[in-house]
Parts: sequence; structure tokens; C-alpha cells
Amino acid sequence: MAKKKKQKHPHIDKSPVRKRKAKKWIQAYKGTDVVRDYRAHFLGVDVTCAVRELQEIGYEFAPGYVENVVRDEQIRINRIRKKKESKHDADEDGYYDFQDENFFYIAGHTSGGAPYGVQWWEMGLEPGESLFDDPFEDKGTMEYRHYDFLKK
Repeated sequence: MAKKKKQKHPHIDKSPVRKRKAKKWIQAYKGTDVVRDYRAHFLGVDVTCAVRELQEIGYEFAPGYVENVVRDEQIRINRIRKKKESKHDADEDGYYDFQDENFFYIAGHTSGGAPYGVQWWEMGLEPGESLFDDPFEDKGTMEYRHYDFLKK
């Protein structure tokens, strides 16, 4: 006969209800990582919320544990943020992953490994030139320029 899986507690939106249920849960808790297991049991709770609610219901943490958990979570969030930003940022040469000095957009590679796609000259651009230059940007400073077509 197949072993039944223990069902996770359903997502509870209200903090007072969650805290009431957490008091019963913490009395029967036998694990080693209470914050991780609290977050897994009560879905939708972040680390700081889990720590705060556990302290509010009377759970005593070891000295320095809370600071370590919060710091580790902040490091994890920063890593994810940097990874997302790095996907959108150009590399040190000024080209994105889908560009090089010959191609504005690399659509793919042949079986021999040669790239193919749209070249810079086909776009009317120089290698590394941006397609979306700001006409009001002047070496990093924003200034209003008077154009004849703006005058009436």
C-alpha cells in the first residue's frame, strides 16, 4: 500500500489566524530549521515575516540566529536581482549576448558554428551604436534644447 503524503497547510492570508495555527504547529514541531519549515508549512510567508511571527508567539531563537537568517535571505535576494540585471546588461565590450562586432542581432549559428543574422550596416548603425539614442542627452546631463519646430 502506498504511503500517504503529508499535506501542507493551505495558504492562510490572515496573520492572526496563521499565528493561532502556528502556536499548535510549534508545539508539535520536531525539526531543526524552524524558519524554513514555518515558511514551507504556511505558504506565502517570507523570512522576515516568519521570524517576526515566531517571536510574537513566544519562540526563542538562539543568539545571532535571526541576524544570520535575515542576512542570508538578503544575500539570496541580491544574487537573484543581480542575475536578472546581468541578463539585460551589455558585457564589457558593450555588446549583448545576441550581438558582436559584425552582427546587430545574431539569429543563430550554422552547423559549422558561423553566426548569421542582421548586420550593423543593414541597420544603418556603427558597431556598438545604440538604436535608441536620446536626442536630449548631452554627455550624461539633461538639458532642454531649443528647436525651431518647437517655436510658434
